[in-house]
Amino acid sequence: MCENTTTELQKAQYIEKQALRNIVTKLGLLFILYDLIFMYIARQIFIFGYYAISTKSFNFRPDVINGFLQSKASFINSSAFTMFFSCFVILVSLIFAVITAHLMGIRVLSYIKVSKKNISMGIIAYPIGLLVNTILTTITSFITALFKESGTTIPTADFSVDKASFSAIILTILYLVVVAPISEEIVFRGFVLKALSPFGKKNAIFLSAILFALMHKNIPQAVGAFAIGIIFATVDTKANSIVPSIVMHSLNNMLPCLMNINASVNSMAITIIYNFLVYAIVLSGITIAIIKGRQIFSLKDETQYERSALPENKRRIEIFLNPMILIYIAILVYSLIANIIAAN
Repeated sequence: MCENTTTELQKAQYIEKQALRNIVTKLGLLFILYDLIFMYIARQIFIFGYYAISTKSFNFRPDVINGFLQSKASFINSSAFTMFFSCFVILVSLIFAVITAHLMGIRVLSYIKVSKKNISMGIIAYPIGLLVNTILTTITSFITALFKESGTTIPTADFSVDKASFSAIILTILYLVVVAPISEEIVFRGFVLKALSPFGKKNAIFLSAILFALMHKNIPQAVGAFAIGIIFATVDTKANSIVPSIVMHSLNNMLPCLMNINASVNSMAITIIYNFLVYAIVLSGITIAIIKGRQIFSLKDETQYERSALPENKRRIEIFLNPMILIYIAILVYSLIANIIAAN
């Protein structure tokens, strides 16, 4: 009887190990494809499309395309064009990724469950996320300044609006508050949580946070993104939906978006409003963390019925040492290091 039980357990472990390895490999391939499309293919589609629309002709010769882009350098470098370009690239990348994921059996759109409860969860948890992000941003800014004084520049993202045109402001808001949060949550929370939660929710949360952090490809953003990525994924796991993190991500991007716009209009009123909002939300975050922190972030109810034949350490190995995941992480780390080298 004991031997039969052992054999059944080993069989169950083998089946689960193969299933986990299969889904993690698919995830790794999906993310590599997403990065390839985001960094190269979608950008080329936009460039060729822009050339075709502007000249009413098709041409795929690099020298001709580059000459055309140089002649339009002033317009191309404008904030309005840059934000439109960013919206296009991330949306095209998202569409390709969602279709590919669907073909792989990862139906992430079913993880978007809009309800008052899920929206409320995002709004309530957001101040805690901003609190954590503010603390980490302050620390990393201090460290970055020290590096700069020693002669090493640590790059970060720049979404500043160079000219306060109506189109530039609208497109900046559209990208930072709507398009980027929805797209990034579908990819970095939706795919990972949907695919890996059946094999252990905590590992899924941790992997989603690591990939989300490294995706930013600069250290200052990555530090804060990892911490709030944990918060985003935890709340999503409780809601069984990525709607809370979409709400939190949009709200999280709203304040820096406000300051990016203010950099061009230089309004004292916007500065005062920004400072008031930051202090008010951070204080709310402290209050909510004290009163409801355990209730919001405890996963006891979500994980107590998890059953797995495969031991936890073996599941971690299959997830975090999967060759495809390691290749994708290596690509992101390479880009992060390359950005630092380029900045110096």
